[in-house]
Amino acid sequence: MVDVIWLGSVAAGAICYGAGMLGWMRNPKSKAATIFMFAMMFIFISFATGTVFRLVDESSSTTADAIATVFVVSFLLAEAFLLMLAVVFPVDRDIELKPPNTAGALMLAALVIAVIVGLFAGVEYDDQGIANLDGTSMGIIFSASVGVMVLAASLILLARDRASQTQWDSGVRYLIGLGIFVVGVSLYAAEAFIEHEVDLLHEYSFLMIVMGAAASGLVFAYSIAMGEMTMPAAPRTETMVSSSKSSFNLRHRHIYLVEEEKPEFSFKMFADILKGRCFDCENDDSFPCESLQCDTCKLPCPCRECTKYRSRAQGLVVTRQHPHEVRSKYFIQTTPIIWLSSVPGKDNMDPAKVNLLTDYLINFMERAHNGVVLVDGIEYLVTTNDFQKIIRSVDRWTETAMTSDCRLVITVDPRAFTERELALLEKNKEVVRPSEDGGLESVKE
Repeated sequence: MVDVIWLGSVAAGAICYGAGMLGWMRNPKSKAATIFMFAMMFIFISFATGTVFRLVDESSSTTADAIATVFVVSFLLAEAFLLMLAVVFPVDRDIELKPPNTAGALMLAALVIAVIVGLFAGVEYDDQGIANLDGTSMGIIFSASVGVMVLAASLILLARDRASQTQWDSGVRYLIGLGIFVVGVSLYAAEAFIEHEVDLLHEYSFLMIVMGAAASGLVFAYSIAMGEMTMPAAPRTETMVSSSKSSFNLRHRHIYLVEEEKPEFSFKMFADILKGRCFDCENDDSFPCESLQCDTCKLPCPCRECTKYRSRAQGLVVTRQHPHEVRSKYFIQTTPIIWLSSVPGKDNMDPAKVNLLTDYLINFMERAHNGVVLVDGIEYLVTTNDFQKIIRSVDRWTETAMTSDCRLVITVDPRAFTERELALLEKNKEVVRPSEDGGLESVKE
């Protein structure tokens, strides 16, 4: 009969691991998604392999103790990663491991402590010869689970003022999933400490933690699949290569439609905004910096200490051009570039999946402090989808840009659209025509 419990444990671990992989595949460059994937992976290891100790009879108690150690160590490592997830999610806080900053050192310490404490795990046998974790092991996993829940909730609540509505909703979903998991652990520990004769409930008390893990994994998977728990990569700034101000004045919460046959002006304007000071910067003592490790730099930096935007421009590119060509031509290093292509790849976006592209753009614009988004390839999206679907997506991008601190630049070739279609694209946007005299009034002063 114990085999049923083991099969349930494997299934619960597989559900959690599936949720972790789903989150990571949707955002492979996200620290939060990577940490979440490791947490779910260790849950799978603990439930799929560690729970085998319940199948070992009393004559092999040493083997059962060793397997129980695997279960508890893996379980505690999962808890450590779940706690670290609350550090970078839903609002990103820097974690550096080379060299470690404060958050990075705490993460390494938590992982080491999880391994050391887990080594004290062991089992004990009841009157029916069924192995269960001993009191020390129960106390360890119960204390760790409750502690992680309290600390994670505290970290997310402290980030409330910095979080957008989408980030806050994602954080709430994470706490719900974590809470279900902790409740399962608590019920299992409470049942194990009750003194009574062995009955059916006591024999299957381990199912409580298994059911909690399965329910938690389902909540995580559903929330990620439905876009209710998003873990996109944090926006990044380019290296400042010039202390002069940007030559272009793109106003926040404005949308610019650049009409040109080839998107050369759009990319030049975009790169200029990323690499210099903001157009309206008041910090005249800013200086160019060639370091990409700005978070470890100790020199005074007016841009980093900016209270107006809290950051220099943070960019995102969506283009039909190959990312390597864009980076080499415009010297863009750290800015994420999404390539519209049906070819699979971690930086590629299938043009047929416009809803995923919309989710990505919205997440970026809501997270960026001083964002600027360049979308090149509307013509390609229209050929893969119908125009009405694309215009609805563009309207959603426009609405998000208007309600965030972002600027949205959309470049199109006017020859590819009918007069009516071009009029719909131009609606509610600042139209820029680089080829015409006086066509740059809205972006250059």
